[in-house]
Amino acid sequence: MSKFTLFRKRQLWFPTIWGGLLILLLLTISSFFLLKQLAVILAPTAPVSDRSYLVVEGWQDEESLLAALAIFNAEQYQYLITTGGPNIRFLSPAHATYAEQAGAFMEQHGLDAEKLIVIPAPESAQERTYLSAVMVRDWLALNEADLKGLNVHTSNVHARRTRSLYRQAFPSVEIGIYAASPQSFELNKWWQTSDGTKSVITELIGNFWVACCFQPGEPGSHYEKWAVEKNGQASDPR
Repeated sequence: MSKFTLFRKRQLWFPTIWGGLLILLLLTISSFFLLKQLAVILAPTAPVSDRSYLVVEGWQDEESLLAALAIFNAEQYQYLITTGGPNIRFLSPAHATYAEQAGAFMEQHGLDAEKLIVIPAPESAQERTYLSAVMVRDWLALNEADLKGLNVHTSNVHARRTRSLYRQAFPSVEIGIYAASPQSFELNKWWQTSDGTKSVITELIGNFWVACCFQPGEPGSHYEKWAVEKNGQASDPR
């Protein structure tokens, strides 16, 4: 019978000073490379093959919206969907939501009105992009769209977070993404400008928040579509 013991001896390997320095050097080089490529990582362009609908986030600047329209025409999509909540950039905007503003812009630049679908969203109390995705999902379901894949166009480093949130809203649909090129900085030199630094750091924090803290609620639930009215009271936009 073996003797009952609570502990037993094990051999444990530790790096030498030179081994530790080598590991530290490799970690430093890897971290430096990752940091330089951070904006590129946050701004993927990876569309799926389905060309039924192209979703365009309406809050983007005009150059990005024109880029989205060029993709729509070049790739011969059937419909273009503009999304977005209340327009908060101006006190008295010409259009109440970014979805409507972007839709009007697309028509002004040659988009056939029959190919345009405008899906505005109310103000969100938790995640604007996710609520816009839910509104698109519900519109497509209401119109019985046979959807296997969906591509979304958004602004540069916002792309990774947008794709993640659309995947949560469309768990059974393949989601592709287009990232518009930034106008005020270069992706591989993002740290050289204040706009690049601010955009990358903000989106990095946003991605961490979505990964660790965002709880969208059950599909179709009140909590999933939680929104606020102008008076600050919670409301269900359905």
